[in-house]
Amino acid sequence: MHSMFRIPDDVSPSLHPLINRFRTDALQIRGVAAETASAELLYICRFFCSVVSSREAIQSISPDKIISFLIAYREQNTPGSLRWMQVSLRSFLRFAYRMSLIDRDLSAIVPVQMIRRLGTVPYGFPDECIDRLRNGIERTTSAGLRDSAIICLLATYGVRGVQIRRLQLGDVDWRGDRIHFPAAKGGRSIEQHLLPEAGNLLSEYVRRARPESKYPEVFLTLREPFCPLPGASYLSGIIRRHIQRLGLVLPSGMPQGTHGFRHAFASRMVGKIPFKELVDQMGHRDPASTLIYSKVDVDGLRLAALPWPGGEQ
Repeated sequence: MHSMFRIPDDVSPSLHPLINRFRTDALQIRGVAAETASAELLYICRFFCSVVSSREAIQSISPDKIISFLIAYREQNTPGSLRWMQVSLRSFLRFAYRMSLIDRDLSAIVPVQMIRRLGTVPYGFPDECIDRLRNGIERTTSAGLRDSAIICLLATYGVRGVQIRRLQLGDVDWRGDRIHFPAAKGGRSIEQHLLPEAGNLLSEYVRRARPESKYPEVFLTLREPFCPLPGASYLSGIIRRHIQRLGLVLPSGMPQGTHGFRHAFASRMVGKIPFKELVDQMGHRDPASTLIYSKVDVDGLRLAALPWPGGEQ
């Protein structure tokens, strides 16, 4: 993750120094990763746009405003986004109290979502949605060439969005037909065969559309100054725009970001390759992180189920 964070235009300029101060505190005092700090800022900026109109308005934050904001946010966003908002808002409210910006610690007002390990079923993009995304992008523009390559890599290898953003030119071995994705979120790096479709789309983008740049990252922004994709929201925004442009209808509650490809990839592989290979392909360091995908293998679970005592054999 790159150190820069672009503050949205609709955030009051009077709040910019405070936002930068909060980020510095996150990195240097709380010791969070740069990726996490940038994610927190994204959600805090959303909170500011709804509740805090200026630097002076920080003092007017109240329990009622916090609760009203979270209720409205829950109705308009996915559970995962709400969870991120709650975590980020608690961090900011503690920071604001430490910095004497507010006269009491309001972090306890923000609910904590308890998540049961392996308690959910991962949602992946339906196959027909992925097919339309892979085939429905015009490759006559720089944006189309870049986005086609990105979507192909996400669908083919099931990697995280951050691994796409961190992918460097040196990670692609054209002669050996190999591609290396750097480790992310404390997991392992991933090395795979560079399949023909992925290799061709990458080559076409690099030769025809990628601007000259001092940065080694493969995928760059489309406007000067050309730089690596700035954050998770930028990449997810690319996916959402193509979903909307193609008129795709996803199941209710399904996130429209890069993880839809990752979940779909893992779900396709469950039961078709050895579990250890799936762990390696997902880049998980702890095999328990991969176990959640076993829940989508209904046929395999039926075979593994023990008969109920006293029931029919």
